[in-house]
Amino acid sequence: MKALLMGGTRFVGLHLVWELARAGHDVTIVNRGQTPASLPDGVRRITCDRKDHASLRRLLSGKEFDAVFDIMAYVPGDTRPLIDIFDGHCGRFVQVSTGSVYKSVDIFPWKEDFAKITDNSQGDYGYNKQLIEEMLLEAHARTGFPVAMIRPGYIYGPHNSVYRESLFFDRVVKGRPVVIPGDGSYLTCFGYVDDLARLLVLCATRKEAVGQAFNFSGEFAVPMNDYMEKVFAACGTRVPLVHFRPEEVGITDADVHKVFPYRWRSQTLRDTSKAVYLLGYKEQVSLDEGLKEAFKWFVQAGVERKSIDFSLEDRIIQAASARC
Repeated sequence: MKALLMGGTRFVGLHLVWELARAGHDVTIVNRGQTPASLPDGVRRITCDRKDHASLRRLLSGKEFDAVFDIMAYVPGDTRPLIDIFDGHCGRFVQVSTGSVYKSVDIFPWKEDFAKITDNSQGDYGYNKQLIEEMLLEAHARTGFPVAMIRPGYIYGPHNSVYRESLFFDRVVKGRPVVIPGDGSYLTCFGYVDDLARLLVLCATRKEAVGQAFNFSGEFAVPMNDYMEKVFAACGTRVPLVHFRPEEVGITDADVHKVFPYRWRSQTLRDTSKAVYLLGYKEQVSLDEGLKEAFKWFVQAGVERKSIDFSLEDRIIQAASARC
């Protein structure tokens, strides 16, 4: 397969490049060339800022690919030029969307045909991704543009550029307590990055994926308290868990997000069975195994943050201790 990736040097894109290369596919990446990355031999790079639409058209127009993967489109303006360039010139266009396109409802798990957001009341990120999906599906209906879309939830693993599991690793290696809003019983799913890469390849190679969207997350949901036990097992040690209520500490939800990187006022559960029965997808990396790999990378890559302002966490810990 001759594949083109928009991105390719950070987290999901980097793991997808390696997944494709291991399978012997011909890989080209397009990015600004500003992020250093260890790429497989033979991977070609086209240096271009995707916001520079004239250069993008000049460099890519007329080229043919079996699959185009767009890892890094965040607004509709990122996607329109690619539809124009690749309509009729690619066998499959695989879009990484987001689980944030769903309208928040208290029915679980969320399936691909559940209602989507229609405005930015839940945030600009999810709304813009939904507009991108609508644009791609309109192109599919109009010309047969061969799009397939993935809606990931929380992704974790080596090279994660979002400060999520590494936030907890940082506290554990420093011997600091971890603060958890609420009682820690709320359920969350976590999907390993290499499993996402394998699903992306299935979307590029299975005809059943065309015109479809697929949820991606871990197969099983876990309570946050159980997730933290798995984090401690990955690190080989544990630290105290401190549960707190923001209103009792006198902080806002925005403050909570500074010390806790996941949703906690609602469950985060999405049904992933469609990818299983339609594409033959199977999760290969358990949460226990994936967190061990993530922590191994955290240590080997030396990404521990040496200087962290713990003043807010100290305030939370002090308030929680006084309440006991």
